[in-house]
Amino acid sequence: MKWNNYFGNIENKYDLKMNKKKPIVIFVDGKDITKSSKYNLMAENKNSFNDIFEQTIKFFSKKFNCIAISGVDEVSFIIEDSKRFIKAHETVSVFSQYFYKYFNDRYANGPVYWHCKCSNIPKGKIKSYIRYRSLTIFELSLTYFLKRKEFKDAGKIALAKKIQKCNEIPEYKKIEKFARGRLYISGEQVDLEHFLNNKIVKLPDIKREEAVTFLDINNF
Repeated sequence: MKWNNYFGNIENKYDLKMNKKKPIVIFVDGKDITKSSKYNLMAENKNSFNDIFEQTIKFFSKKFNCIAISGVDEVSFIIEDSKRFIKAHETVSVFSQYFYKYFNDRYANGPVYWHCKCSNIPKGKIKSYIRYRSLTIFELSLTYFLKRKEFKDAGKIALAKKIQKCNEIPEYKKIEKFARGRLYISGEQVDLEHFLNNKIVKLPDIKREEAVTFLDINNF
């Protein structure tokens, strides 16, 4: 009994309790996704990484009646009613498993693994957090785009130069609209800028086409 109490106290010490009166953020990002040429995070066709990622985000933002902001291979779920999320380690463990299963049950090019962490943010700072996360998504989006275009040292140049270089590439126009992130409220995508200016404008679903496939003439 003595040893049980001793090690139990150690476990509880490092299993941080979440503040029930403050919003909680559950942050999820793909493991080694942006480093791999296996995934094209700019493709928007049916059953692409982006398609399945969006389906997963819509499902969980609706399930928890929360806000989610996503971009590239990361998403933050911002949950105001955080009473059900008591301990940080338990939240990360359980949520990441549900997220993993939902995504990989639908994605044919996997499995994809995920990092997950959670924290409280101050009450009344949800929009500030979204602005902060939008900026990090924007820089990540530009870096990823330039790397896909084989731009040397894309991750080391200043943001202003990244913007300049991206604008010089015509294909950037295809991803520019959502480069600062996609925002969801309870399963519905809404306009990010309007939300930050206290207005809710729902966006139509993204039109996704079937991926173009090519016949392998060697098989004939």
